Amino acid sequence: MSQHNKISVTVVTGFLGAGKTTFINRILKANPETQFALVENEFGDVSIDTQLIKGVDATRLFELKDGCICCTITNEYEGILKELAERFPHVEYLLIETTGIADPVSVIRPFFKDDELNALYNYNGCVCMVDALHFDNQPEKEILLKQLAVADEVLITKTEQLTDTPKKDFKKKIQEMNSLSAIHFAENRATEKFKLNSSVSEIKFHNPEPAGHSHAKINTKTFRFNQLLDKDEFMRRLAYNLDIHKSIVYRVKGILCFENEPYEFILQGVGGSFELNEGETLVTKPESVLVLIGNFEDLQLDLL
Repeated sequence: MSQHNKISVTVVTGFLGAGKTTFINRILKANPETQFALVENEFGDVSIDTQLIKGVDATRLFELKDGCICCTITNEYEGILKELAERFPHVEYLLIETTGIADPVSVIRPFFKDDELNALYNYNGCVCMVDALHFDNQPEKEILLKQLAVADEVLITKTEQLTDTPKKDFKKKIQEMNSLSAIHFAENRATEKFKLNSSVSEIKFHNPEPAGHSHAKINTKTFRFNQLLDKDEFMRRLAYNLDIHKSIVYRVKGILCFENEPYEFILQGVGGSFELNEGETLVTKPESVLVLIGNFEDLQLDLL
């Protein structure tokens, strides 16, 4: 499969009942000309969610029913992704819907770690559905927060019963937890705002100024470097540090400027795995920024 024929892929996560299937159906309806495939995960022997999906040919709908997708992330999951690309060369876009209590880090990591998958797929990011009505009373809060922490876009659902002020306050709370993500309300034509061909490589730091922030076990740590970096040495040290802290660092993004490199480089990754790609912006200042999101308090990295 050639570079320009890579299958774009988006992971849709969110806690039980947050509206993932509804969002996927709206995406399918809004893009009738796009050839979709779907990897669906749910518990039990009876498939319910897959019967609710409208717009994907049944032959291109893959199910993982032997438990949570993050627990079957071994050969079955990666094998299905490779089989899908081989059997359906005309598929343009893959949506992966996780079960409501899945750890999305394990679902996303193979797209950074597996060279074969990287050659077949173009990872476009993770969309997290957040139920505003039940957010503060959800069980398994740690999983919910982890889903939120790794998201590139957040879609807030069930705000119909909230007035404007509580909605603004809730959005601010989510922004404090993940300052890197774009945040929309579901009723505000959010499906139309979601762009299938957008990419997480188009990195934007929505709130780059604070050096760190802590909120409900989600922390953001920003590292800034006012010098050109030695590419090989910096990446070696980064890989070592992220591997050590992979259980607590959920998400990493960065814009890096290296010695003898005319363009900025975009770094992105999850759970200790990452990829580095040359960007399209020329280096004008020797300034780099690296942002980590995870469950840590005083994270120290030896990078220089």
